[in-house]
Amino acid sequence: MWACVAAAQEAPAVKAFHPGGPLPSYEVATIKPASPGMPPGMPVHITATLRGYIARAYGVQMPLNPASGCEACQVTGGPAWVDQDRYEIQGKLPDSLRDAMQKMTSEERQHQMQMLDQSLLAERFHLKVHFETREMPVIELVPAKGGLKITAVDPPPPFDPAQPMKPPKPGEPPPPGAIMFAMGPDGVVVIRSRATTMDALARSLRGFAPEMTERPVIDMTGFKGNFDVKELRFLGPQRAGAAATAEAPIDAEPADVALEQQLGIKVVRAKGPVEVVVIDTIDRPTEN
Repeated sequence: MWACVAAAQEAPAVKAFHPGGPLPSYEVATIKPASPGMPPGMPVHITATLRGYIARAYGVQMPLNPASGCEACQVTGGPAWVDQDRYEIQGKLPDSLRDAMQKMTSEERQHQMQMLDQSLLAERFHLKVHFETREMPVIELVPAKGGLKITAVDPPPPFDPAQPMKPPKPGEPPPPGAIMFAMGPDGVVVIRSRATTMDALARSLRGFAPEMTERPVIDMTGFKGNFDVKELRFLGPQRAGAAATAEAPIDAEPADVALEQQLGIKVVRAKGPVEVVVIDTIDRPTEN
């Protein structure tokens, strides 16, 4: 149960994605039950539970295990199967939209994919939702006492489809605009990036930092530009619980400690107004 509903006049600090115009649609989309063990894929080839898919379409955060219940879920309501059934969803973009997206910024392309997903959810799953602003636990990213340890750099150049991004060779930095992460067998997560934004860093942390998987993350650093992350190392979900044991790696700290020491970003646990997507109705998908 939610503790309370925020006053209507209180603007949410964490918002869902609301399209500003009509929704585009996939030219063709197929939906089928996911094969066992199939990992999540790219936006046009998605394997996810419906609650996770809805979260992606509306740009909100989901905890690692929403079926167990949590006090900071940003997609709530709906039948039990939205947390249990996994679907493989493939969509073909219309040629005109695919060509237009090649000239968009990464944020604009992300918004187009979210609109396509919202359209598919409405057409094939008959999804209807409404939005509420609720007071709930959040993570605030603020400057540490000594200030931010990051330096503004030039933003990445516009995306050029004629020159696709190539993975860097060992020892090379990522290409401009890229954020790369890896988890080693010892459970240590390493994030490297060039000309990244605070929002992109926050999204990566939500996916890998165990301290930030159960709460929405709010950027309150005041930094609006681009910056480089040479190497951010912290304990991932596999090792965080063993941090106090002799087996824990000695060259990595929990994410909140690593952020403060390496980037001058302090992690603050607080409460704040968060926009929540409430499922009113949803059906299992219509046939292809």
